[in-house]
Amino acid sequence: MGWQVTSYVYGGHQLAPATLEDYRRVATALDDAGGRLIAHGIAWRQAAMDLARDRASVPLCPVLSGSGAGAGAGLGAGSGTVTTSFPASNAITGCIAAPYGTRAGGTAGSAGTGGAAATAGQMTVMHGSLPYERLIALCGENARNCDADGFQLRRMAELLVRAHSLYSEAEWKAREAFNEVGQAVTKSAPGYTSLGMLGLILGGLGASWIAEGKPKPAAASQMTAPLQEAYLSGIGALISGTTYIKGIFSKDEVNQAAGSISKYSGPVKDLAQGNTLTVRRVRSTVDMVGPSTSVAESLENLRRLGEEKYKLGSGLRYATIAVQRYEREDGTNAWLVTIPGTDGHADSPFGWEQNVELMSDDAEQRKRADSARMVVEAMRKAGIRSDEPVALIGHSQGGIVAAQIAADQSDAYNICHVVTAGSPVANHPIPEKTWVTSIEIEDELVAALDGAQNPETEHWLTIRGTVTPTPPQVVEDGVIIPPSNPYAASPVTNALESQELSHWLKYHQAAYQNASDLGSQAVDKHERHFAGVISGNLRETLYYEGRMSR
Repeated sequence: MGWQVTSYVYGGHQLAPATLEDYRRVATALDDAGGRLIAHGIAWRQAAMDLARDRASVPLCPVLSGSGAGAGAGLGAGSGTVTTSFPASNAITGCIAAPYGTRAGGTAGSAGTGGAAATAGQMTVMHGSLPYERLIALCGENARNCDADGFQLRRMAELLVRAHSLYSEAEWKAREAFNEVGQAVTKSAPGYTSLGMLGLILGGLGASWIAEGKPKPAAASQMTAPLQEAYLSGIGALISGTTYIKGIFSKDEVNQAAGSISKYSGPVKDLAQGNTLTVRRVRSTVDMVGPSTSVAESLENLRRLGEEKYKLGSGLRYATIAVQRYEREDGTNAWLVTIPGTDGHADSPFGWEQNVELMSDDAEQRKRADSARMVVEAMRKAGIRSDEPVALIGHSQGGIVAAQIAADQSDAYNICHVVTAGSPVANHPIPEKTWVTSIEIEDELVAALDGAQNPETEHWLTIRGTVTPTPPQVVEDGVIIPPSNPYAASPVTNALESQELSHWLKYHQAAYQNASDLGSQAVDKHERHFAGVISGNLRETLYYEGRMSR
């Protein structure tokens, strides 16, 4: 069993109301037509059942029951009655009574010894049969055809809805309202809501233990996914002391809480890890980050730098980012900065502790986060000028750093496009001039740590993916039959057979692939903008490593 991701697109492209209504009308018509065909399929299937029932319920004729043969012979010999039989393949035949002519009856009667001639209009029994097997088969075939066409039309309607985000605004607002209610409930009864979340976590762990022989954190995250943002925003409101009225007009309760916590966690981190940051250029023996012309290629480079630098023997260690310079046709430079997530080393600026400062609602606290300082210093060392276009792409903590730089370094650098994967960045004040492409998985938890949803604007696109098991392959005569709807989901490359945490970058890659396959105008627009920022020929790839010391 593998895993696949189905994506839904929010923001990134605003349709005119008239155009939106036209798309909705077409989608509704397709869905209605599909429903009618499916209903016809049900009717055909019912007809097949009725025919089968009728065939089984027809009383057997005397001739076919066995007693009819003797009776027919006696009547034919004695009374002059003639019986004619028409056998019917394998079907049970029905009796058909029909008048038999006087002449035939008289002839038959004269043939019998002492028999009386049949009277005019005398009834005789004839045997015929409907082709039940053929009719039932035709009904079944029609039912299957109606089902296939009906479901295909409904899949087309779903594709139209997903590709053009026809109901995204309503879904987004409904989710926001749910989060606000959940926040209020959590703040008013934190003990009960926490116990409820704990119960869901234990339920997920227990179910995975029964199913796979050991508890899976991924199952617990999946169980709590619908409530994560609401619960975290409620806890954030408790920590930060946000009032209910204020909470209605603000969505950054988690960031306010992070700001309060980092006042204490920052100095503790400095005592344990030190606050002296050293950023130096390092060299890789392998081309970990190659040239890129698209978001998909940049995501693959990000995955390689974050997950495979040790496997491939690149010589890169600790927190390492890549800064690439692209030369345009006019001789100017464009830059792409690739930022992996938390690496967990004790002296790394990309440790767990830095996440709290990065999530603060205070810009100065965000700037002091070691991981943000490291990337800015690497950009300075690489020679990025303030007027040169820059694109940033990051996973997890790397995405938060990218959002922080776009929000807090907009005067120092021309940040044109930010791509985040699995990063809680909804409340970072990124200026409108910067385009944002965010990829999140429904049950990964990390992306929900901001306790809010991303802005849904022309320049901020959010792709949300849902992970499901891949259906088994259909094989006929040794040939693999492709799925009827290739746009339903995209497979996760190198996914484990068992359920795993969906925060791995390969799940975000699958989500982006599925969103691209939909033909979404919003995705295409952001893709073209990203490619335009880094258009040109790759001239150099610089790797920078950061270390913390006292």
